[in-house]
Amino acid sequence: MSYLFDAVHFLPMTSVLAAAAYLPLAILLQVKKKPYPWIRHLCNYLLAGYFAALLYVTFFWAVTRSDLPLSDRLHPLPGDSFRFALQYDGGLWSSQIMWNVCLFMPLGALLPCVFDPLRRGAWKTVLFCFALSLGIEVAQYFVGRVADADDLICNTLGGVFGRALYTAAAWAFKKVKAFAPVLEDHVKTPGHIAALAAMALILLVPTALDLVNAALPNGLFPIAD
Repeated sequence: MSYLFDAVHFLPMTSVLAAAAYLPLAILLQVKKKPYPWIRHLCNYLLAGYFAALLYVTFFWAVTRSDLPLSDRLHPLPGDSFRFALQYDGGLWSSQIMWNVCLFMPLGALLPCVFDPLRRGAWKTVLFCFALSLGIEVAQYFVGRVADADDLICNTLGGVFGRALYTAAAWAFKKVKAFAPVLEDHVKTPGHIAALAAMALILLVPTALDLVNAALPNGLFPIAD
């Protein structure tokens, strides 16, 4: 996925910004004698770094196109990006589609690690991811970038995937005491099965579409002459 490899260059910068943002809070907690276990500090730091990276990616990574007319900044109908990826980008896995899914995976996994109320009910985490993505798309529209319904869908799917990873990890490591402060999932067995099914679908559907698209002589969406 070329977009993911292109994004690696800003990780050192966001790591430093996250440390600068979280270190004062960690010291304050220590002074107030409310020390967190090391894994809780790690999750808090990772979430701070994630938000720094998200801010950079969504608003500063590419050049802002403020010259675009308002009508070209809004893509409210879903599906255009999917068709473009299958027609011109060589498939979903190599396109910006999966980048937008992967972009919100850490958020879906880290939110319940950091905020206790989000551990009960996966829908809360998914709703937060949806609302944040919607806010980003609206903001991008007003700063001259494109607001795309497909980005909103993919970001939300990334949140689902991340929350499913959290649920699966909580199930797998439920007897490891070191992970107890951040992996206290109260979802019963059907919830874990649903989480595994969600991960499988989000991984397999793009793969299946890419395979079918490659097998057909003209692809799933033939290019008009």
